[in-house]
Amino acid sequence: MSSFKELLLLLLIVQISRGYKEKGPRFQPTVGEVWPKPNSRINYGDYFEVSENLNFLVNPGSCAIVQQAVIRYKDMIIEKSKKSYVKSEDRATSQIVQNFQITFTDSCTVNMIPNEEMDESYTLKSNSLEAKSVWGVLRGLETLSQIIVRTKLNKLIIPNTLITDAPRFPYRGIMIDTSRHFIEVDKIIELLDGMSFNKFNVLHWHMTDDQSFPFDSLVYPNLALKGAYFPDMIYSVQNVIAIVEYARLRGIRVIPEFDTPGHMGSWAASHPEIMTKCGGINNGIYGLINPSVPESWEFLYNLYEEIFGIFPDKYVHLGADEVDTDCWETNQGVQDWLVANNMDNVDLRYHYLERLAANTSSSFNRLPILWQEAFIENPGLTLPSKAIAQIWFDYKAVMAKITGDGYRTIMSDGWYLYVLDSGGDWEKFYTVEPTNWTGTASKKELVFGGEGCLWTEFLNSNNIIPTTFPRASAIAERLWSTKETTDINDATFRLEEHNCRMMLRGVHCRPANDFGFC
Repeated sequence: MSSFKELLLLLLIVQISRGYKEKGPRFQPTVGEVWPKPNSRINYGDYFEVSENLNFLVNPGSCAIVQQAVIRYKDMIIEKSKKSYVKSEDRATSQIVQNFQITFTDSCTVNMIPNEEMDESYTLKSNSLEAKSVWGVLRGLETLSQIIVRTKLNKLIIPNTLITDAPRFPYRGIMIDTSRHFIEVDKIIELLDGMSFNKFNVLHWHMTDDQSFPFDSLVYPNLALKGAYFPDMIYSVQNVIAIVEYARLRGIRVIPEFDTPGHMGSWAASHPEIMTKCGGINNGIYGLINPSVPESWEFLYNLYEEIFGIFPDKYVHLGADEVDTDCWETNQGVQDWLVANNMDNVDLRYHYLERLAANTSSSFNRLPILWQEAFIENPGLTLPSKAIAQIWFDYKAVMAKITGDGYRTIMSDGWYLYVLDSGGDWEKFYTVEPTNWTGTASKKELVFGGEGCLWTEFLNSNNIIPTTFPRASAIAERLWSTKETTDINDATFRLEEHNCRMMLRGVHCRPANDFGFC
């Protein structure tokens, strides 16, 4: 009986103790750890002091991209660190780093742009950074800015270290939807900042959809005048050029998507002549572009000619998701055209997608990315050999099918960032593995990378950044770091530090894990 009373007393003490917590964050941030985790890091155990007047010596020294990056990162390392809450214990230092040497071997041209083949590898020591390309320099500077920390005595220190690093996947992206809600330019800029701090290298800009057409086309100005929500919810050509340039300087590609043949309700507001008017239960609605009239193809040619003059990337996203062909099937003019050309409704999907992809390839030297439906619902579809499929559902079966046909893929299944759970829900993104499906090694090599998606039904300029970061950081590490980098416990404490770091640099992040000072 006494033992039973003792058990009750113990349970009571446990219950009472649950109401008491010691001061401090639930997860103490690491200090000077890197996100995403580098491929290889050797720490030799000692530390060097970093001069407050640190000089960056760049060879060759005439590269504007690197010079501007040096200015940005010097400010982060020297000035912004003074306000950091994450500080190291004081460390004995054996020498002072006064000069930091940056060397890269590839040429640097004035208008060079990041691309699918860019080399982002780098080797970082405590006083030097070596890379093949300027893009590797940018990634190495980001890592350098993370391992230099301030002590509690306000001294800058860097560990004696050797980091050898390169991305696992060449395509590491974030998709932003600016149709369902207009996202202000300064928030897109902030998104790009956060992307660069996580070594993302692609912004997929889903510019238009049914809901609005916010791009201010100079060729077809009525698209935005009648298709945008309001006149102040429009991206001017100058806005777009500025965003693309801001991204370029951070080694981030910008790939546009003007989704067709569906999701074009906002186009119909100004140009019904290129659209298909539905019959049947959707009578009177303009649902899809009309491929049977030459005006549609002339319109697309002129619009894409303008778009490709602003977006320099070699790739373009052509959309082609969720194509409901009811409008084509119930429009008499389309049906008459099919009969005249010895085609049926199934043939029309093939005709449209093959002609669109061929036109953008032959006329503009652009390669297509399309949502997975274009490949799955149209078996035997003829596309350029370098076409890429973006996978957003049922990835284990779809990856095997599309790579089996020889096409490259981008993983988005499981990485829909607008789907929120309570707490620090980044772990669900961290555990997604793009190659976790049945297939040969050669097929899995066709996984080109991945992309977190920001559909904006419930996102706007007020909440898009804290919805993205630090949750997207989990995707960034999965796409950059080795496949074996899977330790959730290790990632938890490093992400706590990285979140503090991003907030210090002006990114409006939500908490990473639980209560704490960031």
